[in-house]
Amino acid sequence: MKKLIALSLILLAIGAMAFADDAKVMPGMVGRLYVAPNFSFASSAWDDDSEKVDFDDSIKVFNLAFALEFGVIDWITAAIQWTPGWTAWSDLEGATGFKDSNTNGVADLFVGAKIQIIGEKAPVQNDTFRLALALGAKIPLPGPDFEKEAVNLGTGKEATLVNMDNHVFGAGARFYFDWQLADSFFINLYNETILYLGKKNMKDAGLTEYGTLAAAAASGVTGGEVDYKYELTFEIEGVYTTSIADGVSLTAGLPVNFKYKPEFEYSFDFAAAVPDAAKPVIKENLLAALAPADSLCLSINPNVSVFLTKTPLPLEFKLGVGIPLWGMNDNAMYTIQFQVRAYFALPGADI
Repeated sequence: MKKLIALSLILLAIGAMAFADDAKVMPGMVGRLYVAPNFSFASSAWDDDSEKVDFDDSIKVFNLAFALEFGVIDWITAAIQWTPGWTAWSDLEGATGFKDSNTNGVADLFVGAKIQIIGEKAPVQNDTFRLALALGAKIPLPGPDFEKEAVNLGTGKEATLVNMDNHVFGAGARFYFDWQLADSFFINLYNETILYLGKKNMKDAGLTEYGTLAAAAASGVTGGEVDYKYELTFEIEGVYTTSIADGVSLTAGLPVNFKYKPEFEYSFDFAAAVPDAAKPVIKENLLAALAPADSLCLSINPNVSVFLTKTPLPLEFKLGVGIPLWGMNDNAMYTIQFQVRAYFALPGADI
């Protein structure tokens, strides 16, 4: 159970490579499309004491992420982000001990708008500082049918053991602050806070939760829910940009990323025949099996990108590596991400 709980936080590690971005916004009537394949792997995880526990073999995840951003006006950008997006292939056997076990599936969508408050063309104009606020919502997409996956696991077939996301409606905000120290260098501060506004039926939360709930039926437990509460991300990054040829610029960044999730809160429903005095004992035993705990991860994500402006569509190619430094109740997950960004302009574009 403990290993599967740690694996349920795979998205926490992959998410460190999502598009944290900076306080810049797209020019009016200009958009860009992202495509980002990610390959992640981990051979160990951190326990409650932040000590590393080795897996029998590395776990591996291949994910495709996408995003579309469009400048409504010079200081407001609308965005649809699927980051991480679709996990097309994964292998969890090294951690679970089950052959053909995976975390295949989809993450949830983020839809929102980014408003630049301070900047060159913002309501408060400034060439040295940029401040932006993004408001948005996480739109849940379907997850696996864990009743079916439990049967697959029991019969030796390929089985999805872990959700790629919480699949619960959430709302939150992102804050961006840039300090332009020179023409070619700025420092970015970033925060994302996501609040989950609903609860997840335990039978749909993961194979661990499904199995725990099924086993508890004999004790009179008729159902249960998971409250994911919230997620926090903080990041600081230094960004350097220089021109290396006509129509070609090079950018390098070194983000330091910290992600935190509080322990999940579980609630249970009981049959009418279960005595009130027995309910706390049953709940305590269930929580011991589920082992909810705070989780966190500190990582660095060095990246380099090349921006081509003389091509028919301006193109940007970015390569980043997520390197875990320290954590608790999370996987020591390394991620290699390659981004392709294509820029386009509509009539009336302010460029």
